[in-house]
Amino acid sequence: MGFPKIVRQTPVKHGDEWALIVSIIQVGFRAYETAIFDDTPERRLEGWTLGDRIIESSVDKASTRDEAMEHHREALYAARTETPRHTASSKAA
Repeated sequence: MGFPKIVRQTPVKHGDEWALIVSIIQVGFRAYETAIFDDTPERRLEGWTLGDRIIESSVDKASTRDEAMEHHREALYAARTETPRHTASSKAA
């Protein structure tokens, strides 16, 4: 089995305003990373915050698939219920 391997990807769209992908990637044996990616055409949300995560930067690490799935559910809930916020450290729009 080659790594990295995509375990799960879930798109989240909010009309024409913005789009995200919540993804679990297996990066090694018993090593998973869950992240939220910007799926807008111009990648304008990269570096914005969503809850306590930074889009394209924050990674939740897990050593089991079950733990990774729990991280995925939490990130998916945030992507569906929260609005990305621009921060001072975000890329200029």
